[in-house]
Amino acid sequence: MPGLLTWIFGANLGSVPGCTAQNTMDPATYKTELCGTSVLVGGIEARLIFISDHQINLLLPEHPWENEMVNFQVIRDGRASAVVPVRFGFNRPVVSLATPAFAGMPVWLGVEKPWGTGWLRYPVWTEPWNLGPGRFDVRFQSEELAPLQLPYLGPIIGGIGGACGGGTIGLPREVPREYLYRVPLHLVYRLDRPGTYQVRYTEYRCQPKSRGKTVYQQSEWTPIDILPSTAEQRSAWLQNLAQHPPDEAVELLSNYLPSLLSARNEPALRLLARYLKHPDPLVQRYADYALNYFDSGLLERVLPGRQPLRGFVR
Repeated sequence: MPGLLTWIFGANLGSVPGCTAQNTMDPATYKTELCGTSVLVGGIEARLIFISDHQINLLLPEHPWENEMVNFQVIRDGRASAVVPVRFGFNRPVVSLATPAFAGMPVWLGVEKPWGTGWLRYPVWTEPWNLGPGRFDVRFQSEELAPLQLPYLGPIIGGIGGACGGGTIGLPREVPREYLYRVPLHLVYRLDRPGTYQVRYTEYRCQPKSRGKTVYQQSEWTPIDILPSTAEQRSAWLQNLAQHPPDEAVELLSNYLPSLLSARNEPALRLLARYLKHPDPLVQRYADYALNYFDSGLLERVLPGRQPLRGFVR
C-alpha cells in the first residue's frame, strides 16, 4: 500500500557498512538518496531510511496506486537493477484466470492471497470438488450461479459451502510450481456458456466454541472471460489427453484428472475408468469420487453396477 514502510533485500544494494537517515524516528529526515543509492517506485523516488549491501528500508511514495502492478528499481552509483513489478492494492486476495478458458473445457482459476494469509494447493482432499478453505461465488449475466449438485461428504467442502476447515491431503511429493495457487472452478460450477463471468473468493474463520464463522478475507468481484469453443476443439483436446496420460500420481491429481472432468461424456468416463484400479490409493479414491460427475444412465452403460463413492474417506 502507498505510504507503508517497506524492506528490499538483495545484493550490491549499497555501501558497507551502510547509511542511515539522520533520525529514523522522524520521516522529515528521510532522503531520496543515501550513499549513492536511490529507489524508484513507479518512477517516483522513495524516501530512504537505511541502506546496506543487502538491505534497503524505505517509505513508499504516497501515490493512489490501487490493485495494480507497480515497478520497483534500485539505482546505485548510476547503475540500475532489473525492474521488479509488485502488486499494490487492498490487503485482499486477487483472482484471475490461470490459463485461457473455453466454454465446456477446463477453467483453472488463479488465487493470489496476501502475504502471510496462506495459499491454495489443489488437490485438497480426494473429493474433486473440494477447492480448499474458501468459497467461490460466480455470477453470469447478472445472475448468481448455483453450484453443481454434488454429495456433501464432510466438513471441508470449502469449494461449495465455504466451511471452516484445515489441512490438506498428504501427497508423495509437492505439487509442481506451475500448478500451485490455482483451482479447477469447473468442478464446482457449470461453465459451458461463453461470456464474461464475475467471480469472488471468500475465506472464513470459525468462532472458537461456536458454530459461527466470520469472513477472514475476500476478493473483489472479478470478471473472467470464457471464450467460445467448438465440438471439434473439445474433441481434439480430449483426444490429446487420451494420447498423453501421465503415470505419476501427483500429476494425475493436480492437473490431468481434474481437467478431464470438465468433459462429462462417454469418452471422458472411459478415460477416467482406467484410474479406478490405479496402484496409488489416492488416485483410486479421486476417480471413485469423480464418478459423481457423470449421468447415472451413462455410468450404468459404461460401468454396469459401479456406484460413485459417496462415503467420507480420509
